[in-house]
Amino acid sequence: NPGYTFDPSRNICSRITSDFPLSLRLDRYLLHRLHNLSYSIEHLNIVGLETIVIDSIDNKHINQSDHYALQLIINFRVRSISHCSALSFMPPMNIWPSIQSFREKYDPLFHQWPPHINLLWPFFDFNDAEDDEENILLPLRLLLAQYKSFDIKINEIDSLENAHITYMKLNENSTEYVKQLYENIKQIFPQNLFDKENNYHPCMTIGLFDSTKKQNQMKSLLTLAEPIQFPVRYIHLLRQTSNDDRTRFHIAYQIPFDSVLHPIGLDSYSNISFELQEFFNKTGLYEARKSYEQKQEKLNRLSNCFREIFNKNTLNYFTHEFFPYGSFRLGLDGEDLDTVLILCEQNSSNTKTNLDDIISQLRYDSFALNNHIINLITKYFNNEITDCRNIQAIHPIISILFHDQTRVELFVEIREKSISNEQIQDGTFLLSNFHQPVHGVHDIERLIVYARFPPIFQHLLSFIRTWAQNVGLYGQIYGYLGGYSWAILCAYICHNYLSSNDSYFLLEEFFNLVEKFFSTYSHFNWSLESVRLCSKLNYSRQTSVDSRGSMRILCPSPPYINTSPSTINSTRQLIIQGFQNAQKILEKNLKYEERLKEILELSNNFPDKTIKSILQLKLSVKTLNELNQWTGYMKSRLGRFLNECQDECNLFVQTQNNLETRNDNLERFYSIGFQLDEQILSRHRKFYNSLNQFSEQFIICPFRTDTMKISYKLMSILDWNNEHMKK
Repeated sequence: NPGYTFDPSRNICSRITSDFPLSLRLDRYLLHRLHNLSYSIEHLNIVGLETIVIDSIDNKHINQSDHYALQLIINFRVRSISHCSALSFMPPMNIWPSIQSFREKYDPLFHQWPPHINLLWPFFDFNDAEDDEENILLPLRLLLAQYKSFDIKINEIDSLENAHITYMKLNENSTEYVKQLYENIKQIFPQNLFDKENNYHPCMTIGLFDSTKKQNQMKSLLTLAEPIQFPVRYIHLLRQTSNDDRTRFHIAYQIPFDSVLHPIGLDSYSNISFELQEFFNKTGLYEARKSYEQKQEKLNRLSNCFREIFNKNTLNYFTHEFFPYGSFRLGLDGEDLDTVLILCEQNSSNTKTNLDDIISQLRYDSFALNNHIINLITKYFNNEITDCRNIQAIHPIISILFHDQTRVELFVEIREKSISNEQIQDGTFLLSNFHQPVHGVHDIERLIVYARFPPIFQHLLSFIRTWAQNVGLYGQIYGYLGGYSWAILCAYICHNYLSSNDSYFLLEEFFNLVEKFFSTYSHFNWSLESVRLCSKLNYSRQTSVDSRGSMRILCPSPPYINTSPSTINSTRQLIIQGFQNAQKILEKNLKYEERLKEILELSNNFPDKTIKSILQLKLSVKTLNELNQWTGYMKSRLGRFLNECQDECNLFVQTQNNLETRNDNLERFYSIGFQLDEQILSRHRKFYNSLNQFSEQFIICPFRTDTMKISYKLMSILDWNNEHMKK
């Protein structure tokens, strides 16, 4: 239990209670990480010690906020370097034949190694996947996110006669690019991994001979008919399960380049089988090229916009970073393009600019700051924007709708100056802020690493998300699971049930993965257990925030909050029922494709057969801008009402996961189902108290105008069905 203190130069209480003359305390205990040492914390607790008397007459005390007892149980493990592990480039599988035709004849390691170009071999031995993912693969992914994928071109075959090795030689440009990447990777890994003589030369070995004579005899046969060129979109971690000549190296992880994953369906070099790609094309699970290109164009335009607005000429005390996150970062089709703008405070001896002053004044007023940025964006894009407005959500965001109907949602964050900010170099923000994650971005990066094979994870998530939307189980604001929760569930399945992926991923394998998804979560003990990607998490105490939500799907980043806090017992039951319904279809004696298609054809079962009454809300306005504000406000107040229906009224609730448009485009209808009939529910005092409190929220809405109206009616399921038949 070593003592722990705050720095008196930074902490006022520490300065008051300490008479130590130096600015840095010498009794601080630090844990230094050795390059070959990894550790996991089993238990950590910090407790305050005795208080200090400041007024003995009135018995007033203060806490020694600079002194704490630290209780710590920590497990250390030496991380070894093994010849059974390698970090490599691999060509796409459709390029293999032109390489394997040589290797099969001349490479005695043909059956042991796939075609590859080694970056690091030997590499770390992956004994503890969870710890290794966090400390090795995640920093590597954050580094690669700043690199664009590139092409490798091979023009000739060359030899190392003294080693009797024949290899495919990269052209000059490819060699220089790979060497530069190698040098940057050296900065994030211990130096004992690397050749001390610094003679790394990337190449692809295709032949090993037992003598120079034999090598020279075969030289005339080892020529390229034409150059070989292929894209490099991943670095592969290759592993060998045992150290013998008969065990093959297999792909354990694919770590992608680019800040945004390549969109599925637009990748001609994918290792996804043609049969599976055909199924996704037929069922419309791939995003259209036009839709993707529109989002990419808006991302590039906004990036240029912020570079022009926030630069060294306009700011001295702030820098900026701009990132996509959400579906677009995962290479999936989504309704919106989610982005985050970060303004980082920095030290400067220059005079504050006008924009510096504005940001400093508005930093603690997110609504006003967003309005200022809205004005800047609107002025930059002139007449290209249909709507640009502030949305008051859990995190205030800016919603931008362009004329081509592409919608961008922008989250703005201001970061106080810190040591890490001062050390940032261009393009290294994500890696430099490893322990201070960027909103939405680092969470996605952890999923990409954890899922092991991003293309397969993308396909599984696209399928599951489409099913959830079709059956009405998608949408956090309606009490169901949001996109991030579904992504965590899919990443968990990929990590635990995907075997090594050394060939084309078949439709049958995809079916097995989908089957694992539904069988796992159909039988999961949701009332007692949590889905957690970090199995070593150990909570000594649950906060009120931790306990929110009837389903616990934990974020993989500290502080590991629940990503499904809006779920209630009723919606949890409906989600589990959805899992079970899909599982029954998978058990049918049909072809794989037919069963998968039948799951996607399941429709929204609102209202459920047990529902007897409906509470219908009607929102009406005069303009589309008012409609967006009014429906957004309703969604922000819905969660509390649903929780009160469950906790205070003990009611089973089924929510609609969308708003209906009827005859008038300026009206929206939203329905909530109950298992009690309308006569009994109309006499339920607690229910009407909750409903009145819910409706009062609209009366006090700060931006409500006279034309923004809301009404509700309680109706029988028969009346509701009849009304829907007429529309």
